[in-house]
Amino acid sequence: MSGDPADTLMRRDGPKPGATLLKQHHALARRFSGFAVISGIGWCLDFMTMATLTYSGIPVFWANFIGAFCGVTFVFFVAGKRIFRKAHNRSMATLLLLYWIWQLVAVTAASALTAGVSWLLIVLLEQSGGTQILMDAGADIVTLCGVTAKMLVTPFTLIANFFFMRFLLETPKSE
Repeated sequence: MSGDPADTLMRRDGPKPGATLLKQHHALARRFSGFAVISGIGWCLDFMTMATLTYSGIPVFWANFIGAFCGVTFVFFVAGKRIFRKAHNRSMATLLLLYWIWQLVAVTAASALTAGVSWLLIVLLEQSGGTQILMDAGADIVTLCGVTAKMLVTPFTLIANFFFMRFLLETPKSE
């Protein structure tokens, strides 16, 4: 561990014996906040990739899928080093493979949900007469609804990814 104060804050050894429940929650919230910042950077990479691909004509599902895998790979390496402590002797390659398997399921579900919410937003825009107004303003409706849907789905994926990475990296596996 380095002498960096950020490392000290992010790499808590967990609750100390006798620590209050409030202190335990505070430590978890602090670690989640660090994870959220790193995930936010990964999300920007994901978001820019998804928006570019959608604008290029790739369907929302696939654009989100490709963008998400770029972002989650970044988050795995950075958060794995800065936020989580590896608590067992599995190789990083094995852990990354397990994380990608989790992400395959999670990103597929999130991509389907994002595509569904995007479709719902398009329908609502058409029913309200907003589609023509936005198109007249130069907006690409599919891209706009796709990225809006992604913003609505992201908080749920952030929380799920934090707890999965914590489980994957910090839960000792019984031999």
